[in-house]
Amino acid sequence: MVIGLGVLAVALALFVRSAQREARLLRADPATAGADPQLMAFARPAGASIYRSRCASCHGAAGKGDPSRGVPNLTDTDWLYGGGEVAEIERVVEHGVRARDPKTQALAVMPAYASPVPAKSEAGLQPLSPADIRDMTEFLQYLGHHAEDPAAAARGSVVYHGRGGCYDCHAQDAQGDAAIGAPNLTDDVWLYGGGSRPSVFNSIAYGHAGICPAWATRLRPAAIRQVALYVYSLSHRRSSAHASR
Repeated sequence: MVIGLGVLAVALALFVRSAQREARLLRADPATAGADPQLMAFARPAGASIYRSRCASCHGAAGKGDPSRGVPNLTDTDWLYGGGEVAEIERVVEHGVRARDPKTQALAVMPAYASPVPAKSEAGLQPLSPADIRDMTEFLQYLGHHAEDPAAAARGSVVYHGRGGCYDCHAQDAQGDAAIGAPNLTDDVWLYGGGSRPSVFNSIAYGHAGICPAWATRLRPAAIRQVALYVYSLSHRRSSAHASR
């Protein structure tokens, strides 16, 4: 009986301590939480466990993503939404991308330009011919300094900045818009494929509308903050390692 009460007391003390830590975690400013050694020491192991059970099936155990399915790499500094800050990561974890959540990120959808109706949300957008798509592909290769046909790249630029309407999401300079999840097209980081001509052609022709689930109704707020801090640590290994000491 005494032993049983002792075990119960220890369990209760651990529960209270964990609850206190969670409360502190939720009160913390997300902008500085990643540099707080005590918060990271508490949040990171729990976040890693949540990541393994909820996120790794798509993003991989190491967080490297899967370009064959358009799953982003979480370990680099190239972010589709925002700039990799804890609050931005937390928002995606909480509300998802094109998920069944009223606050989900769903402004940017890659049209399927080979279809009669490239995008249902853009009524005036017209399909492109295979030749147009090849020219646009060459233009994107030109932006990444891989063009082989300058004339085709020039024609593709006209389509990009004109009837293709690509600039509306990806911007006039093609550097994208992290506020809506439109990728930068001028670097060598590709969400789908590896930037080869066939993969770029397919993206333009058939479009993309990837989904990241929303966890707002399935994870507690503290758990969402924990996994957000863990994901943050994957691309801030040096600062996170220092904070965890």
